[in-house]
Order: sequence, then structure tokens, then C-alpha cells
Amino acid sequence: MKVSLLFPPSWHPSQPYLSLPCLTAFLDHAGICDKSQRDLNIEILDTILTKTYGLEVYQKLIDLGKQLEHSMSGDEGPGSKEHYARVLEALDRFPYLIDQIEPAKDSLRGEEFFDVDRYRECLFLIDRWLEVVSSLYFPTRITVVDNQLSYSIYSSRDIMKAIRDETQNPYIDLYRNYFLSSIIEGNPGLIGVSITATSQIIPGLTLCRLIKEANPDIHVTVGGSIFTRLVDNLRRCERLFEVTDDFIVFEGETAFLELINQLEGKKDFRKVPNLIYRQDGKITVNQPFYSENLAQHSAPNYDGFPLDKYLAPHTVLPVQFSRGCYYKDCAFCALTLDHQNFRQKDPIKVVDELESLAKNYQTPYFFFTDECLALSPTRRLCKEMINRGLDLQWTAELRFEKNLSRELLSLMKDAGCQKIVFGLETYNARMMDFMVKGITQASVDRICSDCVDLGIAVHCYVIVGFPTETEEEALETMNFVVNNHSLNSSYGFSCQPCLFDLEKEAPIMNDPGGYGIQRIMRPAAEDLSLGFFYEVKEGMTPEQCEKVYQHVYEKISEVVCELPFNYSMGDGLLYIARRNKQKVLEHTGVS
Repeated sequence: MKVSLLFPPSWHPSQPYLSLPCLTAFLDHAGICDKSQRDLNIEILDTILTKTYGLEVYQKLIDLGKQLEHSMSGDEGPGSKEHYARVLEALDRFPYLIDQIEPAKDSLRGEEFFDVDRYRECLFLIDRWLEVVSSLYFPTRITVVDNQLSYSIYSSRDIMKAIRDETQNPYIDLYRNYFLSSIIEGNPGLIGVSITATSQIIPGLTLCRLIKEANPDIHVTVGGSIFTRLVDNLRRCERLFEVTDDFIVFEGETAFLELINQLEGKKDFRKVPNLIYRQDGKITVNQPFYSENLAQHSAPNYDGFPLDKYLAPHTVLPVQFSRGCYYKDCAFCALTLDHQNFRQKDPIKVVDELESLAKNYQTPYFFFTDECLALSPTRRLCKEMINRGLDLQWTAELRFEKNLSRELLSLMKDAGCQKIVFGLETYNARMMDFMVKGITQASVDRICSDCVDLGIAVHCYVIVGFPTETEEEALETMNFVVNNHSLNSSYGFSCQPCLFDLEKEAPIMNDPGGYGIQRIMRPAAEDLSLGFFYEVKEGMTPEQCEKVYQHVYEKISEVVCELPFNYSMGDGLLYIARRNKQKVLEHTGVS
């Protein structure tokens, strides 16, 4: 049986995503040979950013403009005066942009990527170009990393409308005209679609619908972290099973392999772990959920991915040392649900994988996707990389642990670590304790200072508006970043403030009253909601949080280099590695 794995839009265009390469490597090891994997996200973006596609858009804009000129109705929405104005604006911009869009794409794939002014200009041009394309599907707005339709992605009813809306959903035309025939050619028996971000929900399920309509005999399954967080919702959401046969939740390697075996055999879906399926009008969730043994997993396989099409001059490959979080006590964090428990590979095996990947794909650049690296295994990892003389450059996420010593940071630097991502969340001591962060101001201060001194770039995630937080406490966190000149002026520093969201499965939901939440609400229509509205007994209200968040975001933006460091970790890694290499050459007197 032929198997096909697909990663739909929208995702960041700088580098591939890890899910399908991990699954492909697992299937390799199991002897599944007739398979393929495709990153439709970058393939579709690459198609949109061409003159050929642009000329098709231009003719459609002309036709739409003529139609709207004689049939406008209302001031807003599709077919309105505003829609007509957007079309005219797009037609006005088109002659300039059509000649710029392919050179912009080429610049990001070449040496001009490292000219930050040209880098910024190219991203701006692409954004304007996508605005032109979006005007065909008004009020839809597509960007490089996202898409906004007038439908709620948290409502299955809305989603089912969106995936059939020919006027507002740009992915229907794109799939039909450019990709569908190649996806279903050869009559694959099983197609897996990975939906790992909310930005992929409508594009991904649109793809599923079109595949099932083109060939109902193809078995379509959906995997990824989004629906892992919606297990209970899927039990009551029959309409989604109109476009996919089933869902694989949590980790998917063993489950997908067993699904292949059952489709080739007795089709006893009860034996497929982590599967949610509908049979005889009943939705079944196969439990207990299965966790993978990482020790048996091979290095990810990126064969078939168009590595030359990503919008970066060098390939940055995601890799994984561990799954889950060894700490997993942070009150706000629902990420631990994705992998249930913490497991990690042997450090020597990971270095073997890095060495193999670097050789196979001709790149020294790697991005550890782990929620946070554990310290002792990281020490072994770095020593082995140094012992082998591997000239790799990489970034990873760690915690502000008191045991994260300067000696270990120095070892990481010597092993090629260019940047560390930290979940700071708050600098206020009370909030650190209340969030159960397990860190202290003293550790944050020391580790940031050591990183700056050693030349390791730092990224900090910040949360504004955790329940009971006051404006003064939020501003203390802001001031830590804004007033820490040695940190915020260090090359490669980035900081991403975000507004607190009360998420399903986060530890705080086990005792909302204990965290000052007195009422939790969810709109009845949003049967796929990943979060909740809430009211608090003390601290800032959600409305006050929004206002303070905007202030914090603006102030931090004044001291952070948004492009490339706050825009893309992968792009930032390439910039930092380039600069550090130049500093070494200057120090050694090599020009």
C-alpha cells in the first residue's frame, strides 16, 4: 500500500517542521518502503511567490473588479464597497510587485539574506504581495505564517463552512489547480495530514475534504498536537469525520504503523493505539494512550522535502533530544500534554544523529525542538560533540535552573550553542512562585549575565496577565528587559511577550479557584475551543491585562531587534552563527 504524508500551510517558511521526518524515519525502520512526504506549506508559498501565479491573480482581479463595480452591496464584507476598494488597491500595486516578488524570494535564499535591510525589504514585499492575493478572497488575509478567515477555527460548524467556501478560502483553488492531482496520483491507500498549529486547521481540513471527494477510497488520517488537546471534544464532534476517517492523537509513530498494518489486514481499528475513529455511528477513542520509546527511534529523515525552497540561504534542521518536560509543574503550561511523560535519547546517539544529518543534508545548523534540555544529558551531549570535533551551530531551550552553571554554559558555547531560549514568563518573585516556575531572580540574573559574557544569545518568553498579577508586577518584568542594557543590547537577543491564555489541560485548570479565578466561560458555538474566557477575584481583569500587555509589548519592542531575531529563531541562528564566525576570523587575523 502506498502511503503519503502531508504537512499543510501555514507554518514558518525558513525551515521544515519535525513531525513528518520523524514519522518517515520510523516507517523506514519498520520496512515501509512505498511512502512519500511533502511539505505543502513551502510548496504552496513557493507557488504563490511566482510571476506565473501572479498573472493568474491579476486576470482574476480584473474580472472581479468589473463584477464588483456593477454589483457592490453594503460597506463591509465580501462584495462590498470595501472589497471593491481593496481590489482596486491590489491592481494598483500589482505592476510594481510582479517584478519584485521572485527577486525577493531569491534574495532570501542567497547571500542578500544577511543584509538586514534587504532581508527586511524582502519580507515586506512578500507581505504586500500576499495582501494582493488575499484581496481575491476578501475579507480573508493570508500572511507568510498565518491566515485569517471570517470563520472561527474553534467552531466545527464554522470550519465545515470555511473548507467549502470558494469565495473566501484561497486553499481550495491552490490545491485543485496545483497540487491535488499529484497528491492522489498513484492511488495512495493512506494519507496522513499533520496539523500542529491553529494556522493549519482550515488549510489542513480543506485538503482532507478535497482528497476524500476526489477519491473516497483513500484512507485519510489527521495527526498533530492541536487535536491531541481536543480529545474530549472530538468524542462529540461527528461532523469532522465527514472529511477525515480518523485522528491520531499524542505521539503517532507506532499508531500510524499499526494503522497501515490494519488497512492491509483485518481493519480492526481497535488495535491502533491513540486512534479516534467513527464506526457504526459511534466515535471511539482508543486508550490508554501510547508513548514512544525514543531509544528505538532513528534520526529524522528529510528526504523528499524541498530544502532548497525554504526562504533561507542555509538549511536549518529541527532535531529532538527528548520529548515532554522534565519539570512540568508550571501552572500555565499545557505543552506537557502533547507527550504525557518525559523521555530522552542517549546523548551519544543524538550526536551520532547530528553527525549523520550534517553530512546527509550538508548543513551544520540545528534547532533542538525540546521543551527544555535536561542539564546532565546536555553536558554529555556537548562533551561528545567537542570530542568529535563537530563544527555545528545550534540553538535550544533551557530553564533558568540554579544548577545551570557558567561552566556548563561555557561547554555549550564550545560545542556550538549560539542561542538559548528561556521561558522567563515573569521577573516578579511572587509571580514566579505563584506560577510554580521553580526559578529565582538570582538565577535569572546570573544566567543572563553569564550568557552575555560568554557570547550566547538569549531569548525570553514573557507572559502578561497571569491570574492575580498586578500592573506593577507586570511592569517589573518589563523593566527587567527594558532596563537591562547589557542583555537587550547583546547580539541576537530577543523577547516575546504574550498575553496569558487560560488553556485546556493546563495545571491551573485543576484548581482555578486557588489561582484567583472565580468564573470560567466558553461560547457554546466554540466546540473546539482550546482556551476559555474567565473572571478573576483580584489582580488585573482580562481587559486591563490586554491594555498592559500592549504597553509591555511596545516598550520591549523598542529594545529588541525584531528582524530577524524576534521573527524567526532559525533565521536568527544563521545571523548569529555568521557574526560569531566573522569575530573568530577577525580575532585570528584571517580576512
